[in-house]
Amino acid sequence: MLVTVTLNAAIDKTYRLPKLIPGQLHRTQEQLSLPGGKGINVARVARTLGTDVIATGFVAGHNGRFIAEGCAKMGIAPAFVEMEGESRCCLTFLDEESGEVTEVLEQGPVVSDRAFEQLKGKLRLLASQASYVSFSGSLPAGVPLDAYQILIELVRLEGALPVLDASGTALVHGLKAQPYLVKPNRDEAEALLGYRLESEDAIGQALRDIHSHGAQRVLLSMGEQGAWFSAGEEQLHFPVVQVENAVNPVGCGDALLAGMIAGRLKGLEWSAAVQMGMASAAANLLAVGAGIVDPEFVERLLRPTLSQKQEGS
Repeated sequence: MLVTVTLNAAIDKTYRLPKLIPGQLHRTQEQLSLPGGKGINVARVARTLGTDVIATGFVAGHNGRFIAEGCAKMGIAPAFVEMEGESRCCLTFLDEESGEVTEVLEQGPVVSDRAFEQLKGKLRLLASQASYVSFSGSLPAGVPLDAYQILIELVRLEGALPVLDASGTALVHGLKAQPYLVKPNRDEAEALLGYRLESEDAIGQALRDIHSHGAQRVLLSMGEQGAWFSAGEEQLHFPVVQVENAVNPVGCGDALLAGMIAGRLKGLEWSAAVQMGMASAAANLLAVGAGIVDPEFVERLLRPTLSQKQEGS
């Protein structure tokens, strides 16, 4: 089982527009509202791929109820800590003419010390039942800067494998707890390490350096350059899975992580699990909302890879 932790959950609202023009009135061609935040995106994709998932974190107010009820409707067991205030909304505008994506992210409510202690107690129980616990996204106001470090150490004591997808200070502190796996993207890795990843040599060095910061395994996503996986010795490169008519890139990193975890929970070796993640990321490109994949399409994308392996065996 997978437990996902979203400390700054949101309602993700996506608007599809013929053209986004600043200062003008717009009428949407299509709109979608979903429970969101990076961890919930991971939960949605993993559940779609057949994984049993519990989602926890913080929710507040009417928006919080929408998030929890929406998770339940998707087959994700909600186990959120309810608190005062109102969960945030995050807006995504898809410009069909230019293909550009514009995002506006609210900050969300302030988390009290009491609510954080409640989450620690809830997570301790959930982790004792889980194989993996994934931590994704930004830290809301009110939680300690080392929140991920605290929670990762708690999860490990309960026997679950902690996975971290964060940036900035949250990533720096989280790495101190030596997570089982981290999934930075290019920008996050460059900010962490202080140098550009403009060559394969630099990418290889980055993987080694992220290990030295505390990560046991690293899944580094590099956009059009694909992804690299390292468990400390061998470094594996996975090219992008090409699809036509891409709609929305938001949530592809979450789909990558979810597909990989789902693959591991199905008993796949690391290479095959990352391939499942890459196929999930590609499938996410075709949906208007973030963290939405068609499992049959993911399977079709995986068939050429499986065929190549059988031919080479």
